[in-house]
Amino acid sequence: MKRISLVQIGFGTVGGALIEQVLDNTQRWRDQFGIDVTYSAIAGRDGAVVEPNRDGLQEPGLRGAVARRRARMLEGAAATPNVHAFDSLEDVVTRMCDSRPVILIDAAAGEETATVDALALAKGAGVVLSNKAPLALPLEDHRGSTLWEQAGPHGRLRYEATCGAGLPVISTLRSLIDTGDETLEISGALSGTFGAIFSSVASGEPFSRAVRTARDGGYTEPDPRDDLSGLDVARKGLILARTPGQRVNLADISIHSLVPDHLAHGSVDEFLDRLDTMDSDIRHRADEASAMGTSLKYIVRWTTAGGVSAGLRQVPRETVLGALQGPENVVSFRSVRYDRYPCVVSGPGAGAAVTAAGMASDLLALARHLAD
Repeated sequence: MKRISLVQIGFGTVGGALIEQVLDNTQRWRDQFGIDVTYSAIAGRDGAVVEPNRDGLQEPGLRGAVARRRARMLEGAAATPNVHAFDSLEDVVTRMCDSRPVILIDAAAGEETATVDALALAKGAGVVLSNKAPLALPLEDHRGSTLWEQAGPHGRLRYEATCGAGLPVISTLRSLIDTGDETLEISGALSGTFGAIFSSVASGEPFSRAVRTARDGGYTEPDPRDDLSGLDVARKGLILARTPGQRVNLADISIHSLVPDHLAHGSVDEFLDRLDTMDSDIRHRADEASAMGTSLKYIVRWTTAGGVSAGLRQVPRETVLGALQGPENVVSFRSVRYDRYPCVVSGPGAGAAVTAAGMASDLLALARHLAD
């Protein structure tokens, strides 16, 4: 029985769902694959919780910690008996990697975790990401280059959940690449936020009200500007372009932000109160699209000649992208083999359960790889 230790960064909604899915499948993976996957450390913004010995963190304590985290009580998890809190996550990773096979799971947000992600790979560990930011670092940043060096089919980095949550977006693209196909164009509606908003706009709702409705429904970040800036979609486009080997940086991407300069600062309430200044422009764009038999969608697109762009586009209604409704995601791969009829992946592109499932699949694949 091969034992794999897990170190997880990110203990929020997605991270908690992943812990529960791993615990639910632990016995199945032992029986079917001969792999004993055990959590050795979890870390949130309030610090790390690490095993006191080689037995790993115990299931009752982990499930309890998830419940307490959801109730915003991580301090209770840190106080669990026989669990020791470390000051440095780098120390935790180094200590674990020196004695056993390790998979680091980055379910956090932002670039800060890139340092420990790169360290884990340098120490021989595997890394699973749902966090897009480390993969979107400039090519000149050694941390990002370390990650991408291990992103190939024989590498120790997996990142399915960075684009489309649990949808097989990256694995489909990798299948095309690994079987010798040539990718010509990738187009996608990769934001459930924009999907929900522009479906409402298409049905006649003012843009400002559609944003409020999406926020109330949990489809946006607490500050909708984090979504409306287009940065999240652009990062996904960057990851899709870099996967076939394109050397492109975030600064090279044309990003259409739906956050006007005069609303970029100030409180969320002020932003929402003044967002109606955009209603006329968005309504004009939506009506123009409707008159032309198209749908207004926020699309990320990459071509070998044109690079990556992210912004509002008029998409023919008869296409898969144009027919998209609500917060679902759709990605279309046009290649030499799939030219006239592109290869399409669609389904729910957000949600804790499906995102965690994408990470769990990556985790299992890496665990089997490290156990060989």
